Parts: sequence; C-alpha cells; structure tokens
Amino acid sequence: MAGRLQGGSDPVAVAMCVAGALALAVATLALRGIAPGKNLLMIVGLQMFVGAATLAPLSWWLEAGMAARWTQPATLAFVYTTIVPGVIATVIWFSLVRRIGAVKAAAFHFLTPCLGVGIAWVLLGERLGWQDAAGVAVATVGIALVQLSKARPA
Repeated sequence: MAGRLQGGSDPVAVAMCVAGALALAVATLALRGIAPGKNLLMIVGLQMFVGAATLAPLSWWLEAGMAARWTQPATLAFVYTTIVPGVIATVIWFSLVRRIGAVKAAAFHFLTPCLGVGIAWVLLGERLGWQDAAGVAVATVGIALVQLSKARPA
C-alpha cells in the first residue's frame, strides 16, 4: 500500500477512510453486548446505523454546500458497498465464528487487503506488482500458520 499512498493520495480522503474505520469500531463496540442469534441482519443494520450516525457530523461539516450526483457508477458503488462488505461479509464472519471460533476466524481479516487489491485489479484495472504479490504471500502464510497452530492433533 505504500506505493499507492505515495502516489498523490488526497490526505483528506485518507483521513476520511481513517474516520470510517473509527466509526466501524464505535459501531462494533456499541453493539458488543448483543449476542448474534436469529436477528443477525438486524444487528448488522444497527451496526451500520451507529457507524453512519458517527460519521454524520463529519460528513455535514466536510460536504457543506455539496450535493450528491447519483450517477450510475456512484449508485452501483453505494449498493455494492452496502450489500457486499456491509451485509454479506458480516454474515460470513458470524458463520465463521460459529463454525471455527473467534481466534481462527480473526486470522481471515488479513485477507481484506488482498481482496481489496484483487478487486481493484479486476474492476478498476489497477496494476499489480511484486510488492502486491509479496503482501498476499505474507498474509497467506500468516493465516496458514494461525490455522495450523490452533489445529487439533490427529
């Protein structure tokens, strides 16, 4: 990611990404006492709502006077972001936790950058280099080591 960040990234956009990650953390902590049961999608919806409420003041401050232009790419990006990482990934996460446990499931978070780079390559035509391949290899080995360390002896 270093090469991508040094390539003229907008510091405000990077700060907004950090704020989004913090909003996700606030939303997760706000709902930590709720056990995922039959109402999993309701919990995901509440988490999204808390995250949106956390980001709302920053959004109103930074985007004063701006109006959203709902073009087809913007609408598709919004729908994708809401459904794939917001709902589907969360359902997969809770399924993993239920099936293999929280420690082993947490290792799969390290796939996020790998998947992000892969999706950017497929959908946006981003270039992939040796650094990207090395990062994917390190993440893959790390996940394998965590999974193997927690494996029960045969």
